[in-house]
Amino acid sequence: MIKVKNLSKVYKMYKNPGERVKEAIFPKRYSGKIRDFYALRDVDFEIEKGETVGIIGKNGSGKSTLLKILTGVINPTTGEKVMNGTVSALLELGTGFNPEYTGIENIYLNGTIMGIPREEMDKKVDEICEFAEIGDFINQPVKNYSSGMFVRLAFAVAINTKPEILIVDEALAVGDYRFQAKCYNKFEELKEEGTTILFVSHDIDAVRRFCERCIWLDGGRVVMDGDVNTVSSKYMEFITSNETDAMAVINKEKKEREIVVEKEFEAINRFGTDIGTVKNVRVMKSGEETEVFETGDEITVEVTVDIPEDADLTTTGLAVSIKNKSGIDLVVAAMHDYDLRFKKTGINHVTFKFNAYLNCGEYTLTTGLEHRETYPISYFDYIEGSAYINILCDREYFGILKVPSEIIVEEN
Repeated sequence: MIKVKNLSKVYKMYKNPGERVKEAIFPKRYSGKIRDFYALRDVDFEIEKGETVGIIGKNGSGKSTLLKILTGVINPTTGEKVMNGTVSALLELGTGFNPEYTGIENIYLNGTIMGIPREEMDKKVDEICEFAEIGDFINQPVKNYSSGMFVRLAFAVAINTKPEILIVDEALAVGDYRFQAKCYNKFEELKEEGTTILFVSHDIDAVRRFCERCIWLDGGRVVMDGDVNTVSSKYMEFITSNETDAMAVINKEKKEREIVVEKEFEAINRFGTDIGTVKNVRVMKSGEETEVFETGDEITVEVTVDIPEDADLTTTGLAVSIKNKSGIDLVVAAMHDYDLRFKKTGINHVTFKFNAYLNCGEYTLTTGLEHRETYPISYFDYIEGSAYINILCDREYFGILKVPSEIIVEEN
């Protein structure tokens, strides 16, 4: 559905407006003196029909530039892109809308931009208005809308025109929680219908929840492209480290730890500053090591860590979490959240206990020896996949958690 080959976007960096004028008048004399800034550099990827792909990266990494090229808002400097299907996009607020037009008029304007005949838009207007939920404001100029009203209308137009390719750039961060949930449900519906979705977000949990694949951009380049859990975990390693070059994180060789590790972990990813080490993780049930539990069983996680002599015990803590297959935290237990601290350096043993109020399925245990002085949290040793847990139940329930509930049915 989407093919991008050797795509680059270059902007000229002028020191002052006078340089721009001089280059326009004397291009041969001044063109070589103007510094080029590559917003994108030699980007390559292909996206198949029905894929939901997350695009992640720090601010300024080239995400929005890429989407603007894909949607035709701007042209690339070099390279090519092919879009095989009708495209609907929700980029920056205001894109494709005339502030002087009413909501209704902007619905038809966007239909025209997407090449949809007015007769066809007539059939979609009621559905769009119902999804947007802005009432009589639909007949008011959009310049009078709040940001929340604006994004509701823009998203309603984008998804209810039944595009073959949907592109969303962080716009849902503006909507309230209820509307975001409604939009995510619509995402699931579109995925089932085979719509190809490109989703840009800084919310890693949202990317992991809705995407099977992830593309990580940094400095205008594709740093990593692959399975969403693998890529997003490596990205987390980057943003929690002191590195400024993403490729240095990708290419660095894991150095041998000075402390002998008791257990080799089958980790999805492991990273950290090596100031302290998680030596062992044991998952227990009734005193026996196991990975199989039934819904409601007590899970005991025993963790052995080694903390160096120069560690700051006031900011050093340990946390464990249970993640689902999408990499989303379901249960998190952290020493800092309970105002607990290590009392000594060297070998420490920490025991976590909680009940497995989870629906049946397979889950991942993550262990993090962490530093909480600054945000985002930095990690001395972070292991995503320090253990794996299988929850059994007598039948499959709705939802993720199966917490004890009291239900009272009264007869009149």
